[in-house]
Amino acid sequence: MNFSINKNTLQNLLIEHHKVVPVRTTLPVLSTAFLNIKKNILTIKTTDLEQTITSETEIEDEKEGSACIPMGKLHEIVSAMPDDKISFSINEDFLVELNNKQGAYKITGRSPEEFPEDSVTDTADKIKLQGEILYSIIETTAYATSKDDLKPALSGVYFNFKKDRITAVATDGHRLVKNTVKENTNTDQSLIIPVKFLNIIKNIINKKETISIDIKENSLSTKQKNLTIETRVIKETYPDFNSVIPENNKTRAKVKTQELISCLKRVSIFSNRTTKQTLLDFSEKGIVVSAQDPETSTSGKEHVDCDYKGENITTSYNAKYLIDVLQHVKTKSANIYLSAPLSAAIIQETEKKEKEETVNLLMPLRLNN
Repeated sequence: MNFSINKNTLQNLLIEHHKVVPVRTTLPVLSTAFLNIKKNILTIKTTDLEQTITSETEIEDEKEGSACIPMGKLHEIVSAMPDDKISFSINEDFLVELNNKQGAYKITGRSPEEFPEDSVTDTADKIKLQGEILYSIIETTAYATSKDDLKPALSGVYFNFKKDRITAVATDGHRLVKNTVKENTNTDQSLIIPVKFLNIIKNIINKKETISIDIKENSLSTKQKNLTIETRVIKETYPDFNSVIPENNKTRAKVKTQELISCLKRVSIFSNRTTKQTLLDFSEKGIVVSAQDPETSTSGKEHVDCDYKGENITTSYNAKYLIDVLQHVKTKSANIYLSAPLSAAIIQETEKKEKEETVNLLMPLRLNN
């Protein structure tokens, strides 16, 4: 198996392929990139058994064959090479030799027969979305997914497709984002899509193009440029999110988004390192933001102006979660809707959009007396 390829072309491919290579795995072959050459087309494939990335690239001086090359070592050496042509030569024992003007480098590969086979299932449905819409949905929701492996349903974004709208929801149990976009989809179904897949495609979406998503029985895939990205869908029941979104939050605080973020970053330095508990005392005079850590005898307090009418409410949040929510508010001001100290707050942008609505929910922490 032989071929030649430009260093920058290969490096750009490896950067994308590296995103699904597991850091730790009990299957060594998953730490490799599967390479196959057929009719002057180089196919590269990497997978973690949940997500798979496949690319196809025209190459030169080819001799057909297949091999698995350790991804870490391959990525490192290619990145360190100058911009020039790289020649690959792989023998029957899968010893890989890379040659350029500077020298020769050898890597021990593995048999391609060890690499997981593709699952062959027919496409059951196809959804087409504007790249700008899909990018916005991912940007708005993905940050709120859970990192807890024991809650697989929450590790993805729930998509509910209707004929005339898309509802996307993400939650980790502490915060929740519900994004609704008016858009014709010509389908009617619900899916939980892993956040890892969404973050991968977000970085390569062309916002000006229509994105086509092929939906199969247990997976879905999309093709961006010369990359095909496939993922298993999460076959779990998503929580009833509508039941936890309060409808009686009538008290509103309008605050400058960046001003509150900056305040929280400073004051939360003095909060408990684990809980990041920060108190917000809402009154018509503004918001008093405070935090203290009895273990280190430190405390911080600041005042933030806001437009507020109603009874005083003192509540408490994990500052990191509140900052995350506010950083995803795209307007200069944010509306915070409250009802009681231990009730969830609703945070929204101050300017309503014609075709899109986003509801951010944040659960409070119980106040320490």
